[in-house]
Amino acid sequence: MKSITLIVLFHSFGLESIGQKAKDLNIEHMLSGQIYAKSSMKDTAALGGFGSSENAPKKLNSTIAFSERGFFLKIDTNKIITIAQKFNGYNFYIVNKSDSLVKLDASDSRLFVMAEAFVNEKWQPIEYFPSSWCGNSHHNVFLKQNECWEFQIPKFKGSIPARIRYRLTIGKEKFIYSNEIQASINKKQLTEKQGHNPNGLMDPYNE
Repeated sequence: MKSITLIVLFHSFGLESIGQKAKDLNIEHMLSGQIYAKSSMKDTAALGGFGSSENAPKKLNSTIAFSERGFFLKIDTNKIITIAQKFNGYNFYIVNKSDSLVKLDASDSRLFVMAEAFVNEKWQPIEYFPSSWCGNSHHNVFLKQNECWEFQIPKFKGSIPARIRYRLTIGKEKFIYSNEIQASINKKQLTEKQGHNPNGLMDPYNE
């Protein structure tokens, strides 16, 4: 399978052209999971053949520094970035400042991270994890001590004010959460999936 980038995902919306002012992302569906990462080390137990990512870990240094300790998720709210020259967004980090190697489940290098919105007095997903019918898709990625992954996440806009956070699933029953940001979403982001058109017989995803 080919490497997947967030830029390709946002280009698929086919909205404003390059050169126009970036806008917040205003959509009427749940996004499929968009957090892809390259492992710090090889998963020797994986079957092989899974989709790869070029998003390699970065070493923590004076430029990339965090006051928090342990293993955590962080949305950088200090600045608005531009994604694919079209959309406003934020940098989002998965950081390992713990004293041990971190192992996470992945499907074709997609981590089990989703955005959630606080609406109607409860947290609800506005993203989903597409399932793969191919066993080769499943593997682990590793993040060494004093490393982080950097991602770009959209700044959502809609008719419903909401707090947004990101949730990482570890194993079957453990979750960790990012800090929260203020945004707004549309009602269908709580119910309607983005969908996916399989790219040939070897594409293991259908949603």
